[in-house]
Amino acid sequence: MSGADIEFRFESTDDEERFVREYLPDAWTRFETADYWETGWFWRYGGFAEYDSGPDGGLVRLVLEGDPDGIVDAESPRWDAFEGLDSWELRRYEETDEGYDSLLAQQRDAKGRVGGEREYLLKPLAARFVLDYYRTFEESLPAVGEAADENPAGVGFWAHLHFAMIQAGYDWYDETEACLKGLRNRLKSLASYRGGDAARREYERLREDWQAYGDELETWIAEHPTGEASEP
Repeated sequence: MSGADIEFRFESTDDEERFVREYLPDAWTRFETADYWETGWFWRYGGFAEYDSGPDGGLVRLVLEGDPDGIVDAESPRWDAFEGLDSWELRRYEETDEGYDSLLAQQRDAKGRVGGEREYLLKPLAARFVLDYYRTFEESLPAVGEAADENPAGVGFWAHLHFAMIQAGYDWYDETEACLKGLRNRLKSLASYRGGDAARREYERLREDWQAYGDELETWIAEHPTGEASEP
């Protein structure tokens, strides 16, 4: 078993969307019962295509620990027949300059021993959730739902993050710390890909929004009972 990734390039982001909805869910079932598959996940990049640092058209990267030749032999006829797929390319990690002997070794090198081992286990969980999400929702949910009479809490995709933390046993403070970690992480990513000014502008937008939220919070506290709820 060895580490590898397969890069799929699409004519458009719509083709990318079809690939992750029409091909990947059934393919994952085949992957997880096949001898050539140990573990893996995928990334899709079409959401960044409008930015200078994003791909031209659609892009999906399938990352796996297993037998790369086995998955190519089994699945490449489906890839070649997929309308809108421009190209696919296999990269074996053992053939890179670093010469990783496994996907786990690559993750440890990228994120440290503890962080790499955690990501090696967490990323497949995320992939399974997202594929179930595609099976469940015919259209993607808004990242943050708009608050309205029929959706007063503004439920959108963000709610999954909240549900997952509660179901895993975390409390209010754990969740706010996770949100802060996410904000810091995304600002650094913005700086890396779009430049320092883009990160500074987003920081200022977030800071102003959070400062303004103080008045909204005080109004909510004045209009609702506090300190009386039980069993969150």
